[in-house]
Amino acid sequence: MDRAYLEIIFLCGFVLQVVLRSYYVQYYVTEKHPRYFNKKERLFLLFIFVGFQLLPILYVFSDWFAFFDYNLPKWLGFPATMLYGFGIWLFFRAHADLGKYWSPGLEIKLDHQLITTGVFHWVRHPMYAAFVAIAIAQVFMLQNWIVGPAFLILAIPFYLHRVQREERQLIRYFGDAYRVYMEETNALFPKKEQIDFLLIFGKLKFSAKNKG
Repeated sequence: MDRAYLEIIFLCGFVLQVVLRSYYVQYYVTEKHPRYFNKKERLFLLFIFVGFQLLPILYVFSDWFAFFDYNLPKWLGFPATMLYGFGIWLFFRAHADLGKYWSPGLEIKLDHQLITTGVFHWVRHPMYAAFVAIAIAQVFMLQNWIVGPAFLILAIPFYLHRVQREERQLIRYFGDAYRVYMEETNALFPKKEQIDFLLIFGKLKFSAKNKG
């Protein structure tokens, strides 16, 4: 897949994320917004804005970073696009599974319930997992030594910090229920036994379909 097509797909995906996220934000209503992000996290968010939004847009619409371009085999474009699409789907699937319990930051709502179904059955932090998938895809879709890995490098410190902070808050609120949930799932990637189950289930389903 040509680099130009990958850049167009990446840009379209970026616009889609902005539009869909705006849809969820407009239905988020609260009388008093707590302070979601401390000073350290606000600095991290600035880095993420640069790596995921500012640099990619400048790269697509200018030749400022052309000197740092690299060329990958064209066949890598397809799996990179699939990973990118999966990341976008996972991000908004997590929004849908959280439903009314979603908020822009760390907030425990009244009668808050622990969501362990849907994509939360596989990982505890699917939104962050989605961003990791998107950041990896960016390396292959925006083939530039500065812009390609920018999101991955700048976002990982924030998500590692944020996951730890969220875990502490959820343990304080849900107690043993969340500790059990932590034993059953990983933070960002499914456990090996879950992946094995999916592979076995997929083979059985494919076999039954062929017999039918």
